[in-house]
Amino acid sequence: MVTIDPNTFNADPFPLLHRMREEAPVQRAEFLDGLGRPRWLITRYDEALAALNDLRFSSDLFAVMGQGENPQGPETGLVTEAIKRAEAVQGRAMANLDPPDHTRLRKLVVRAFSAKRMEALRPTVQEVTDTLLDAVAGQDEFDLLETLAYPLSIRMVCTLLGVPADGVEVFRGAAAVLAGFMDDDDWARETIRNLEAFDGYVRQLLADKRDDPRDDMLSDLIHSTEEGGRLSEEELVAMAGLMIFAGHETTVQLIINAVLALHLNPQQMAALRADHGLLSSMTDEVMRYDGPINPGINRVALEDIEIGGVTIPKGSSVIIATAAANRDPRAFRDPDRFDITRSPDTIHLGFGHGIHYCLGARLAKIEAECAIGTLLRRYPRIALATEPENLRWRPGFLRMAEEFRIRVDIPSLSADVPAASPHRAGENVHA
Repeated sequence: MVTIDPNTFNADPFPLLHRMREEAPVQRAEFLDGLGRPRWLITRYDEALAALNDLRFSSDLFAVMGQGENPQGPETGLVTEAIKRAEAVQGRAMANLDPPDHTRLRKLVVRAFSAKRMEALRPTVQEVTDTLLDAVAGQDEFDLLETLAYPLSIRMVCTLLGVPADGVEVFRGAAAVLAGFMDDDDWARETIRNLEAFDGYVRQLLADKRDDPRDDMLSDLIHSTEEGGRLSEEELVAMAGLMIFAGHETTVQLIINAVLALHLNPQQMAALRADHGLLSSMTDEVMRYDGPINPGINRVALEDIEIGGVTIPKGSSVIIATAAANRDPRAFRDPDRFDITRSPDTIHLGFGHGIHYCLGARLAKIEAECAIGTLLRRYPRIALATEPENLRWRPGFLRMAEEFRIRVDIPSLSADVPAASPHRAGENVHA
């Protein structure tokens, strides 16, 4: 059995994932993360794609966790309470449900994520991006996480949901604790405090929007109906929780990983500067090459399942290791090379696949395109302020940097660099 320490794994997960993928498509791993559960990793592309489309691998983690071979997990009272609080916030989110509940919820919310609605947000994304970078104009070094990636992403989530300015920090506080797990009481206390504040704030916001609906996603979801059904209050709270976990933290790291990959591949940086029409394909290549979900997507086996010549026992925790599958040489040519002009002959799994394909993929791409495009227009040179091997990474299933300081030259005139080509609705290769 492979042993994985999240504290060191996230610094560079790909050598271990490569070894596991080449040894066997399916094998067990012990994670030193305090949860006490060994997990099965599915690391090759064909097997990962099959697993993502196999409903016997359940997304309803909270309902079936602890069955089969899984131990009970952490024993400390505060940690257990914090996990239960996270379950209460996220448990009814559609990403954590199977059909028919998932089918019902997805029908109710899919219109809120239409391509037209997402594309209509592009001017707002650009305006927020410009405002955030204006605040550091003239500085030759700043933390890209705190300056741009975090505030852009959380503001867009709040804009989409219709959260007023006084709720932005409440949402960001919830995002911070939902994005990672640490088996200690300090983390547990912060988690309980932040999620209690989030739950209370969202429920009051829902009450306000029932009485006074606005032109925003939460108002639409409150009054959305499909075959006579509506979202319950718990489902609406979970939807807000899903947006900050799946729609905020992942987009933050997409932006960071894009800058990191471009820094490490200066020819690709030069190609993107010369042709901003490559911004869309660049974001897809980042999602394939080094996406934020690493090692992959969690599932639970509802029955004994044979895959890749191995039988995964019922009740087992499973990770469909999309980070490994996206670099499988059986599926991608020269997969360890970052290439923003790569032809999408094989669809990457960075946004998932099948019924759980990420509804927010288009908005995430728009945010990354605006962020990276604006950085390239404003600055003739962008470089990391520290060596890549000295970056600090948070433990957890989102490969998140603790800090990401960059050095830039004095901003150039926008006319010096070609403007980004508009990303037309329908260009997403996954649509």
